[in-house]
Amino acid sequence: MLRRSPILLALAALTLTFGVLAEYQVHADDPAQPNKKTEAKGPELGKDWGKLRDGLNGLFAQLQKDSNIKPSKICDDDTFLRRIYLDLLGRPPLPEEIEDFNPGRRDADGKKGNEKREALIDKLLAHPDHATHFADWWTTTMIDRNGDGNARRFLHEYLEKSFAANKPWNEMVYDMVAGQGKTPENPEIGFLMSFENNKADTAGIASKVFLGKQIQCAQCHNHPYEHWTTDDFEGIQSFFYLSGTGAKGEGADRYWYTNDTVPKNAMDLAKRVRLKGKYSSPTFLGDGAYEWQEGKTLRQALADWMTSKDNRWFREMTINRYMAYFLGMGFVTPVDDFNSINEPTFPVVLEIMGKDFAASGFDTNHLIKAICSSELYQREVDTNRTNRDDYMYYSRSYVKRLTPEQIRRSIMSVIGVERLNPYEQVRDVDESKLTPEEKANKSIRDRVNNWTYNLSRLIRDAYGADPQMYEFGDFDGTIIQALMMMNADLLNTGGLKNAVTDIVERYPSHKDRIYQIFMTVLGRKPSKMDIAILNATFSNWGGSDNAAYEDLFVALMNTTEFITNH
Repeated sequence: MLRRSPILLALAALTLTFGVLAEYQVHADDPAQPNKKTEAKGPELGKDWGKLRDGLNGLFAQLQKDSNIKPSKICDDDTFLRRIYLDLLGRPPLPEEIEDFNPGRRDADGKKGNEKREALIDKLLAHPDHATHFADWWTTTMIDRNGDGNARRFLHEYLEKSFAANKPWNEMVYDMVAGQGKTPENPEIGFLMSFENNKADTAGIASKVFLGKQIQCAQCHNHPYEHWTTDDFEGIQSFFYLSGTGAKGEGADRYWYTNDTVPKNAMDLAKRVRLKGKYSSPTFLGDGAYEWQEGKTLRQALADWMTSKDNRWFREMTINRYMAYFLGMGFVTPVDDFNSINEPTFPVVLEIMGKDFAASGFDTNHLIKAICSSELYQREVDTNRTNRDDYMYYSRSYVKRLTPEQIRRSIMSVIGVERLNPYEQVRDVDESKLTPEEKANKSIRDRVNNWTYNLSRLIRDAYGADPQMYEFGDFDGTIIQALMMMNADLLNTGGLKNAVTDIVERYPSHKDRIYQIFMTVLGRKPSKMDIAILNATFSNWGGSDNAAYEDLFVALMNTTEFITNH
């Protein structure tokens, strides 16, 4: 049995990684000088996400075996379908999407098995909802839910467009840290706007989110268990000293902007940035002082250093966050607190994955496909006596509560107010000048917007203070959240069509209606047990047929299954 001392674990991980991933081990940091011994065996780092996936599968299968752990089975198609939709789109699959995937059989394109699942991952990464959902996730990660609304709006817009184009992650972070210009042409400045010119908060959050280094406490005193000092904090904070944000104009003409002073030379830099501690100029965290560069702002210099492929903190922080998001736990927990007493469980694996990510051009889709097509991601949540206490080897999946953003997106999708009530754009003129058709469109638009706004308000009130990511096993929620789901009367759509009225209208058969309701709300067909329970009780629910179907719809939305990833 593999002993769990950190040294032996590191040695085991090193041996297995270089064995299972032998064809992967090339000089990613110096592509001009590849390892000739392994070059012919396979692609270079960053070129083939399938090889990375296979390496992870082989490595952790061996680690599980050496630790006498029997992994849980690979989940069935129904489980995988709901899990991947929630993780990549933030909502369960719709009935037509379930039929297209055809759980347990070939999909609409004739694919089956792993090929079928990989094709679905590709399809969802190209779906517009993916960019929106990941913009939700990252906006909340960088800006508190109760943060400045304008900053959130602009940052979300930038992230959504960038994820839709699969923009490299290092370029995205560079834009957010170094962004210049004004809105709406430069929405990336929303990140800087959110701090309202608080330089300490800007430095602390940027270091935490992008590098995994929590240096905030060093603002006032030396870090209690790390080597960071108040001088180190001042050194990194000073990169923001010569920049700021502001706003001009009123109403529709209002815009926000950044303003940076560019030092003319090294002497001008020293004159403008006067530090109180031991450093005489802005200093990269643990990596030496900044040297003046002509025409470059301090924030641009910081962003260059931060997002470099040679910055191990940057690449490994990103790997850890994505592993934690998809698998329930990363190599380091908490996800953004890398420090000397919180070492990664498998540092060599993290290092290789980080190098692969950098060599891929910081391609997040490359990383996502490797993780989501792996056995680590596709395990069942059911455990056995050997892996019920495994929180290290990814031998099982974990039930996770959905984030508030996923809850909102799921409610929007299953009730279907937006998708079932399409409308044309209406001219921005006095209502008396609108045609009857335009007035009808305006009425639909206003009612859809009112319902959507009300849902957002309810979610904000019930979930506003929650953290952005839940620990696995934490899926109970609060009383306020439960009451919101039970009492919000979400099916009261002001005369607009919703999923229940649409299902009753399109499907005359009681059996078909039940199947459609289950697939719409839970992203799966009802089980034999579900059908047996409903057949025994449904006729006693009372009220009209529509009322009974609405009760079933709402009851399913109030299950633990609806608010978790399982």
